[in-house]
Amino acid sequence: MPDQPTLSLSGPWNLGQIDRFLTSTAVPIRLAVNTGSGFPAVTPLWFFWQDGSLWAASKPDAAIVRLLRRDGRCAFDISPETPPYHGVRGRGGATVMPDGLPMLRTLVERYMGSESPEFRSWLLGRSADECAIRIDPVQLTSWDFRQRMQK
Repeated sequence: MPDQPTLSLSGPWNLGQIDRFLTSTAVPIRLAVNTGSGFPAVTPLWFFWQDGSLWAASKPDAAIVRLLRRDGRCAFDISPETPPYHGVRGRGGATVMPDGLPMLRTLVERYMGSESPEFRSWLLGRSADECAIRIDPVQLTSWDFRQRMQK
């Protein structure tokens, strides 16, 4: 079994601060993947952070799943869209796995809670063939302009 690459960190946050941010932030991950055309594709997905990996879910016929199956290398950005700006970006390797229904349930709970029960039911009702996506980061870069942007 090959050795896991060493995780490279840069920016103002240590791994504990990155962990707290990724655990508590419920904005979509923006995932960039190789399309083979010379241009990357960027896809927003709901995510959660667990045990040093980012997790998401999607349909097996989704373009992002097809692209990740072909080439699991990816880049990502996780940051709120409104000031003051802060977040984490990085690079890693993605693995697509079957049986993503438990992952989808976790994501629906994280992002929706008890809101929109009809939409929750619709999402979960059509999820029998959902795939799980695991991203193992090799590089994480944090940035935090909150102090600089205070009035």
